[in-house]
Amino acid sequence: MRVHSYHLPGIEGHIPSEPLRCGAVEVEVPRLGPDQFRSLLDRARAAALQHLRRRPVDEILAAVDCVVANWLRPDYHLRQQAEEILPLATGFSPESVRHGLPLLLEPLRAAKIRALLDAELGDYRVLDGTYGGRHATGPSLIAHVLSGNIPGLAAAPVLLSLVLKSAVLIKSAAGDPVFPALLATSIREVDPDLARCLVVAYWRGGEGEFEEAALSVPDVVVASGSDAAIAAMAARVRTRFIGHGHKSSFAAIGRECLSDRNAAIRLAHSLAYDVCLWDQQGCLSPQLCYIEDAGHVTPAAFAAHLAEALSGYAAELPPRQLSFDEQAQVLRFRQEAEWRQDTPGTTGLLASPGSTDWSISIEKGAEFVPSCLNRCMRIKVVTDLSELPAALVPHRRHLEAAGIAVAPARLASLSTLLGSCGVHRICPIGEMQRPPLSWRQGGRPRVADWVEWTVTEGRGGRV
Repeated sequence: MRVHSYHLPGIEGHIPSEPLRCGAVEVEVPRLGPDQFRSLLDRARAAALQHLRRRPVDEILAAVDCVVANWLRPDYHLRQQAEEILPLATGFSPESVRHGLPLLLEPLRAAKIRALLDAELGDYRVLDGTYGGRHATGPSLIAHVLSGNIPGLAAAPVLLSLVLKSAVLIKSAAGDPVFPALLATSIREVDPDLARCLVVAYWRGGEGEFEEAALSVPDVVVASGSDAAIAAMAARVRTRFIGHGHKSSFAAIGRECLSDRNAAIRLAHSLAYDVCLWDQQGCLSPQLCYIEDAGHVTPAAFAAHLAEALSGYAAELPPRQLSFDEQAQVLRFRQEAEWRQDTPGTTGLLASPGSTDWSISIEKGAEFVPSCLNRCMRIKVVTDLSELPAALVPHRRHLEAAGIAVAPARLASLSTLLGSCGVHRICPIGEMQRPPLSWRQGGRPRVADWVEWTVTEGRGGRV
């Protein structure tokens, strides 16, 4: 299968391209000269000044809502294309893509975006002009450099940037160069003027003059990726840069929530869902679960319930296709767990028989050691969750979310404790992969970091 991965408004006729192999899909990526690329970005910026700056934000929100509503329809032709192509390109199972893609898009309905703007900007109407003495202006051009660990991640940065009345450059990730172009097509179907303000392209990181243009022309560059990639990009960006590096998440369960077998089974099922949706590839995916011992249901018994739930999800949301290296990492994870069984005071391993579908390592102590992903989970047995800070603080720059199951009376103090360790999002287990739009990745605002403010003081210069 061969598809194209770009949206280049204003370029007529033949677009030079080259093939990029992405899983079982051959993707055509554009090959533009740096001057041609700069002209493309300048046209997108001019289109935003012409078509977005003068439009009321409510009108843009209505168009965005129509785009999202289309994607939420199972019979929408572009969603059907995405559900056909993304599994081939990314290795995620068709079931996971069908289940997960709407979860990424549903939070982007107009009412939820408006609520986000009100929360972060005080009142969304500050985008239309001076309101209450304040006016918020989005960048004339904002670039988003995407990570490719999960398909569909382009939706939020594209739509939120357009609502800020900004032109948008999207650098597609090698792991998913397909969805951003489909999203651009869906925007063009609803509102061609919005689509003129969006550029979708792919280039290999560090590609000389081409990347130089991508990193120097926009007013703001927002990037996600490995720590090394973010550091390298930050050194090259000439304008404002917002980087999101590597992050890890975990779960924690108090003994009081393991008071009976049925409660443990429900909790294990919720944790398995967080593990299996996107196969731990996202920064909100739990890789460890801390469990207090001395509960009615022991950590070992809970691990057995988790194993049963993971087996169920292996059929309902089958695991992604693993590379040879990923399979080797899973086997090593299992071997290390088996070796620990020979050490006094340790526990052991539960694993899917005859496959690499899932693995559980049961370990004593609070040491924070991320797993190798792909449904490999560490159950960490502790005497009390108050042991966590000593283990977590050394990793604070890489912590993101914690899924928590404790009695209500413990939640506030535990949240404070985890917040002091660098955890930015605390939520119930089972909700880790479904963050609200207001989730502050890395502890930073979603859109307030992107805008600039004008404040009018006094009474319009009267003396």
